[in-house]
Amino acid sequence: MQRSVLISGASRGLGLATARELAERGYTVFAGVRKAGILREEPGLAEVLLDVTSQSSVERAVELARREADGIDILINNAGLHAFGALETASERRFRELLEVNLLGAWRLSRAVLPCMRGRGSGHILMVSSLSGLVGLPADGQYAASKFALEGMSESLALEVQRFGVRVTLLDAGPYDTDMLRRNKSTLRMAASSRDSEAYEPLHRALAEHGKAGEPPGNAARIIASAVDNPPDPLRIPVGPVAEQVFASLDIDCGERAKQVAIDASRIRWWMRGEGPQ
Repeated sequence: MQRSVLISGASRGLGLATARELAERGYTVFAGVRKAGILREEPGLAEVLLDVTSQSSVERAVELARREADGIDILINNAGLHAFGALETASERRFRELLEVNLLGAWRLSRAVLPCMRGRGSGHILMVSSLSGLVGLPADGQYAASKFALEGMSESLALEVQRFGVRVTLLDAGPYDTDMLRRNKSTLRMAASSRDSEAYEPLHRALAEHGKAGEPPGNAARIIASAVDNPPDPLRIPVGPVAEQVFASLDIDCGERAKQVAIDASRIRWWMRGEGPQ
């Protein structure tokens, strides 16, 4: 039976590359975009209007995919925004926008698909996170805040829904050469004109001039598609060689150690076993 995937942020970059890869592997792919007609020339992709900051848009997109495919088997929360610049120079409006998309957008979509997944007794929710959800880099604090929060939310979600046969996977991606990365190099240069920026100008300039290009997004798309094909046991997996190096250098917990601490602290082994309160 052909399985269905709903992926947000699929108009370009990693989202589009992942949608293409999954379509080639035979999945029914509902590709979330914010503007109609973007994927007109993309065979195998069913374009779905989806703004993750809008609850009504999320509900419409999920209902369309559920109706067309008789359910949603896999959700990939990929939609994301980035902002460069020292935290003192950050715009509150932009900071809130990042949290709306990167954190609350993933929560809205996950919440919307869970009733269907619980009803089926199966499902897989994948969160496209980042090494910035594990390490806070200078001039990256806004993005790091959203991704650290996504990591913690996903740890909690995984414990809550395992009982219902639903898996959660965190995809901690290293740097990839996407439109977002190229646009963010420009926004980093614009930080020089932001509030109280003079003190941080040397840092902003150095990061703008010496930023490294990432790997082709198709490489990450293949790793993500493999995680869809064969859901990994660990909650958290590295995506790409840089991520693998960071995991090894910092001895990153792939989820099991934190899971056991959380279960012991909250005394919910009965929940994880599918039993009633003890």
